Amino acid sequence: MSRVLYTTVVSGATVSGNVDLREGQLGAVYLPVVTSADLYVRGCFDTTSANFGRLFNEYGAVRFPTGAGSCMALWPMGELTPPYARFEFSAAQTDTRTLTVLRY
Repeated sequence: MSRVLYTTVVSGATVSGNVDLREGQLGAVYLPVVTSADLYVRGCFDTTSANFGRLFNEYGAVRFPTGAGSCMALWPMGELTPPYARFEFSAAQTDTRTLTVLRY
């Protein structure tokens, strides 16, 4: 299975589709130019939409301040991720955004 995965956040939405991490761990997420927002990571042990929740660490919700420009968010090495992930913006996107995910 590929180490590079893609998911989208459709126009007017805040949450991406599922990213299958069963064969590895989250390494990084590349974001194109986005509507100014923070990026949160959600996780779940299956693909049931209602069960996805934001991931927390010892500091609170895992949040990457992305602003309006493109950026790459690196996942801390050694931090485990659930088998399925979704990415959530704190503001609705004004256009469809494709996120590139690196799995290691």
